[in-house]
Amino acid sequence: NNIMAKIKTNLPSKLSKDNWFYEANKELIEPHLGKFYISYSTVSSWEDYRTDFIKQKLAGIKLPESIYGNFGSWVGTSVEHGEIQSNNYGFTGGENINLIERKEGDKYERMILIDMGEFCVIGFIDIMREVSPLVADVADIKTGGAKKEEEYKKESYIQLILYAYALMLEGYTINNIGVWFCRRTGSHIKPPLNLSTEQFYIPLDYTEERVKYALDKVNRVVGEISEFFTCFEKYFKIN
Repeated sequence: NNIMAKIKTNLPSKLSKDNWFYEANKELIEPHLGKFYISYSTVSSWEDYRTDFIKQKLAGIKLPESIYGNFGSWVGTSVEHGEIQSNNYGFTGGENINLIERKEGDKYERMILIDMGEFCVIGFIDIMREVSPLVADVADIKTGGAKKEEEYKKESYIQLILYAYALMLEGYTINNIGVWFCRRTGSHIKPPLNLSTEQFYIPLDYTEERVKYALDKVNRVVGEISEFFTCFEKYFKIN
């Protein structure tokens, strides 16, 4: 909060009718058109892959595709559509998509928005399930190798905390939140990347303390990006 008090919010992205997600989410976005926004993936990129963030988001440099990112997208899209999607990378194990439980009424890629004043946080819930009216389960789908799952058990993983908080602001009570972790085998060195049968649910605690931690982290990252982006625009951006 101290950072945000000293630095004027200045982010690379604003909510507009040109956003790729606008048409499907007009009602949610309309009251906030013109505001800066940041997504959870941007927060994560700034924290973990800052050089790539600067290259891609600020300098406009197209980065090489990530085979692991493509694999995660393939799994997520297949779950969303309820059937194995085609891919050009030779991924295998698509039949194991069905191990992730599906129930009638589940919503996939459900957009959320948190109004933070000078900016908004947006995101897309992989699986939202209303267990009863205005009572929801929130789940994210993650893929990875043997060590990756540990990341989602740490306090530093705030994605689902933010998404659940956004639903609470809409009037929902949160029932359960957690990660569906899908074990990936193979690598870019030893292809193909394969979706294994080892898939399990990692439950997370949703508490006021974790919400505060998540919001403080977002505020800090927005302050850091704003400071950097303002400097970039002043000295490097070519109009």
